[in-house]
Amino acid sequence: MIITSSQRKVDLEERLQSKTVEQMFLTSVEEGANCPPFVARAILDVAKSTFNVGNGAEHEVEKTRPGQMKVLGICASEPAGKPLKECRLSDAVLTLDAGGEDQVIRLTGGKSGVTDLRRKRLLRISSEALEQGVLLTREDIAYRILNCGTRTITRDVKYFQGLGIQVPLRGYCKDIGPALTHKTQIVEHFIKRMQPTQIARRTYHSLEAVERYILHFAKVGYLSFHYEKKLSASDIAFVVGISERLVREYQVLYQRYSCSQKKRLREIVSLAKDPPKLETAKKGGTQK
Repeated sequence: MIITSSQRKVDLEERLQSKTVEQMFLTSVEEGANCPPFVARAILDVAKSTFNVGNGAEHEVEKTRPGQMKVLGICASEPAGKPLKECRLSDAVLTLDAGGEDQVIRLTGGKSGVTDLRRKRLLRISSEALEQGVLLTREDIAYRILNCGTRTITRDVKYFQGLGIQVPLRGYCKDIGPALTHKTQIVEHFIKRMQPTQIARRTYHSLEAVERYILHFAKVGYLSFHYEKKLSASDIAFVVGISERLVREYQVLYQRYSCSQKKRLREIVSLAKDPPKLETAKKGGTQK
């Protein structure tokens, strides 16, 4: 076997990485607590944050990233029909520009690229707000965030409803009950063996985003139903890096298909320990 210079460089970097203090910590946690790598990594992140070391502390100081904005909205717990002036408000950090993910949608959409990108952002920011306990209105989205008309937002919402996707806005959620985030709906498509590329096109998401949601679901499924220790929803949310609300949605989704799609769920949960198997999981079984 011929070893190239680039391969030697990679091997050297891996050897150096294995000798860092962080890697020693990760190895100790994995072996001592008998937990998967992503759990050990979460423990390392909180340790760095607690002791003001490395990126963890910086993340605490800077709560918004480039492309994000903080907005005020009505608390999701406020009942329908209550005057807006009397409703409690809360803030939420929304991702208006996701960088490369958004550019893929814009550039590959052709003449409909602008519309596709607006719809993608509508789904993302409304779901991000809901995960943080805030329900935005059509006016919030149209006038304060996307700079378009309310009729445009209404048309986009109806478009998604035609696809079976619910956009979590106040006027709609309060009329039809608690909303599932689009992330849960995306994962449900994957459970039913729809290809990630198909899901991405249908839901106006990048393939990278779709795969990220699937891996998050896999981790929640593993920690909730296969991990040897009992963890609360808040603990799982911290370890996976998602909201507690989304953890509960994923748990409900998992239980809903625990009988009819038992084998499929087992395949997906295996991704939590071995993410590279995602490509295999995409191709497994037949399309339904």
